[in-house]
Amino acid sequence: MATIDGVGRDGIHAADDILDAARDIVLERGVSGATTRAIADAAGAPSGSIYHRFGSRDGLLAQMWIRAIRRSQRVFLDALAAHEDPREAAVAAALSVFDFARDCRKDAQIASLFRREDLMREAPADLAETLRTLNDPVVRAMRRLGAAIAGASAPLDTVVLAVIDLPYGAVRRHLVRGHAPPQVLRPALESAVRAVLQSVTA
Repeated sequence: MATIDGVGRDGIHAADDILDAARDIVLERGVSGATTRAIADAAGAPSGSIYHRFGSRDGLLAQMWIRAIRRSQRVFLDALAAHEDPREAAVAAALSVFDFARDCRKDAQIASLFRREDLMREAPADLAETLRTLNDPVVRAMRRLGAAIAGASAPLDTVVLAVIDLPYGAVRRHLVRGHAPPQVLRPALESAVRAVLQSVTA
């Protein structure tokens, strides 16, 4: 099966068109409405191209979710890397989750719609390793951040609460309802993140 990472430049564009169509249909009609025929028609592509590129409908939906997760991860990791001070990096990363939900709402909705464990049960075997290791870059980055803020031997849970749990909790209920979180929540989220980080001592 050809994947997003394994096709040429022209193929990447065609694959993204198909993934965009699948994303829009899932958000508009639900997963059950995202049939191979509906996706192909919306993308203006023959059904055979979906099977050629993704192997199956389950493979397509898994790739759609993987793409959304990778896009959100890039924003998150770039925000972390933009600050030398670890606490400011933590705040920036937390706020990047909120900003991604506003700037890339559809991808943020898709990212929150599926669970990795569910996709691993349904997706083709050749995607199992990709799904299994998908969060590794963020896990490694969070461990480094936690050590920088709280010390290598300190529990990571409080830093994860500030940088992951708070922002995802703030945006998820809005995404589930089909709209972006209101901008007015951003300063409140920043204050909450800083308050939690303030409780962490190295």
